[in-house]
Amino acid sequence: MKKKIYISLPITGKDISQVIEHVNLERKMLQNCGWNVITPFDLKWNPNESESYYMGNDIESLLECDSIYMCKGWQNSKGCMAEFEVARIYGKEIIFE
Repeated sequence: MKKKIYISLPITGKDISQVIEHVNLERKMLQNCGWNVITPFDLKWNPNESESYYMGNDIESLLECDSIYMCKGWQNSKGCMAEFEVARIYGKEIIFE
């Protein structure tokens, strides 16, 4: 069975098309290494929802994964830092870009 990995990357305040391009490149690389990849963009999108709604979904998805892949710049993102701490607390494997 393939192991699952969650990609954590800065999104807020970024050009969304560049973020999606970046996450798709990382997804392809991780899939080529045999991972089943989950990203924040795989979750249900509703423009009327709050940031806390999306963070809750992201954390739920992360907890269902074996590992987390921290993209560059994660230290400058509150969401990524929260995901890092959750991964650390729950003993997930943490891989850095």
